[in-house]
Amino acid sequence: MGGVATITKDLENEIRRYLFGQLPEADEERLELRLLSDPAFVEEFDTVVDEVTDQYVRKELEASEQKGFEKSYLTTAEGQQKVRFTSELLERAASERGAPVVKPIPHPGFFERLGAFWQVQSLRLAAIAAAVTMIAGGGYLALRPAMNYAPLALSISTATRAQGSAPAKVKLESGVPGVEVNLAIPEQAKGAKDYRVKLVSGDESEQDLPIEKRDDQTVTIRIPASSLSPGQYAIKMFRLTPDGSFTRIQGSYFFNVE
Repeated sequence: MGGVATITKDLENEIRRYLFGQLPEADEERLELRLLSDPAFVEEFDTVVDEVTDQYVRKELEASEQKGFEKSYLTTAEGQQKVRFTSELLERAASERGAPVVKPIPHPGFFERLGAFWQVQSLRLAAIAAAVTMIAGGGYLALRPAMNYAPLALSISTATRAQGSAPAKVKLESGVPGVEVNLAIPEQAKGAKDYRVKLVSGDESEQDLPIEKRDDQTVTIRIPASSLSPGQYAIKMFRLTPDGSFTRIQGSYFFNVE
């Protein structure tokens, strides 16, 4: 990759700390926003991700790095895909050489959870019914079917795209009131008593979004069409911690409005 020749040691260390969940929240946000706007940085980021993934599969990371990598980057879809792909390559190479096969560090239910997530999302989208909101006052009755909202299902990511694919896209037709988004709660953040959600626009402005509903697997929000012009967007999620404060969940949910 072209980023191999230009990436500095300081930048490489910062990306590695991000992948291990060791960066302060402000630095995490700055790095993620740069991923949204700097294609050259995305290439450098992917280079470091490939190196760390290879070290993880070969069991070459320190214990603290391994644990942090599993709790942060490996909770994302692209992280899981990279580990699986790298594992298969190393196993094939070892088999051809007749050498012992290097197995990745066990992570029970790792890819099974990924498949289960997409199955849940498919069922959820198929089950969305036309709910009616009734507002009575002065003899006026307004009806708004829930199906008018454009549906979108997203999983959390630490990059602008999964390997080989782009962020989810949504097109708002005339008359559509907005987008209803189902956000998959990452494994390390499940079980929290409450969550908060913010929408980040391309100009880095942020907007708090009310949560419509949630369960053990997903948080559902609605974004009004008035808040969405064509461009790139990110959604940040926060979880309530036992001490009563809200902590940012690493990564963002990315999508494009056409």
